[in-house]
Amino acid sequence: TSCGLLLFMLLTEFWISNESGEICDNTSHPMEIISSPKHHNQHGILNPAVTKGASIVIRNFVSTNPNYLRTLSQAHAGWIFGAIAELIDNSRDAGASRLDISIQSMFSKQAGQKVPVLCVVDNGHGMTYAQMMRMVSFGHKGPNEHCQDQIGRFGIGFKTGAMKLGRDAFVLTQTSTSRSVSFLSQSFNENKDNLEIPVVTYCKKDQYMEVDLGVQSEATAEYNLNAIKKFSPFNEYFIGEKVGLFGEEGTGTQVYIWNLDRWGTDYTLEWNSQKTDESPDSHGNGDILIRSKRVRSRPGQTNGNVPLDYSLKAYVEVMFLNPQMKITVQGSPVHVRM
Repeated sequence: TSCGLLLFMLLTEFWISNESGEICDNTSHPMEIISSPKHHNQHGILNPAVTKGASIVIRNFVSTNPNYLRTLSQAHAGWIFGAIAELIDNSRDAGASRLDISIQSMFSKQAGQKVPVLCVVDNGHGMTYAQMMRMVSFGHKGPNEHCQDQIGRFGIGFKTGAMKLGRDAFVLTQTSTSRSVSFLSQSFNENKDNLEIPVVTYCKKDQYMEVDLGVQSEATAEYNLNAIKKFSPFNEYFIGEKVGLFGEEGTGTQVYIWNLDRWGTDYTLEWNSQKTDESPDSHGNGDILIRSKRVRSRPGQTNGNVPLDYSLKAYVEVMFLNPQMKITVQGSPVHVRM
């Protein structure tokens, strides 16, 4: 069951030969280092003395089969909006005041055509390198006791949510001093024995972002960026364009998910925009819907039409008792109901 799977993920630790619990390398290759505790400092970040060599590639692995990503998606098998809620919760925990959720078309090199991409963009405080690695790692050693009010403190929501929504997820996050990108992908890991998660981190030097040689080598950054460019719609120029979405504060997190979940031969989700070429005069009607429009049964329920069961906009309207964010769904503002 979904509850059993969630409990399993909370109790299971996927750390490998590394007391910090960060993702580390477990392969051997002439151009690679096997990451172990002695290569990390007290914060679990790779030792700069180990990683600064320009010819060294350190590949980010966890010791689990890539098929486990499909297992993660079953946590939200009953209702796909539960997966989107995981991402919304993360934005709330990051102190975001604005959150935009939409499905847009982007060109996929793998598909050779434009594909729908779910976009979740917030203006929160962003994630540092260590926080990004914590997010893409498989659970935490324990909940964050200093953040009792944070829904995502157990560290499993992003993986379960993203992998239910689609096969591939790209994350771009920026703080006032750093920028990181990561790629959690079933497509990239096809036919691999171990799950590989490319991560690239930059640090701010004067007014520019440069590869952070304190946590990776130039070769590692280049290898991971090339993997992202090959298997996703993103390259360094498109990433630069998306950085502009962070606005005046210049911080936040963006999640992009594609190869979306399917319902039969079509997508599980359907969407309409506030303004489209077909309907240029449409205002405020943008929404993301569950295609089946199935209403969930509840004890004592008499009304057969419950929009929050299949309309993301209607669901988000009642999601928080104490709303802190201005949210748009497919370009349409959400009016929170208290």
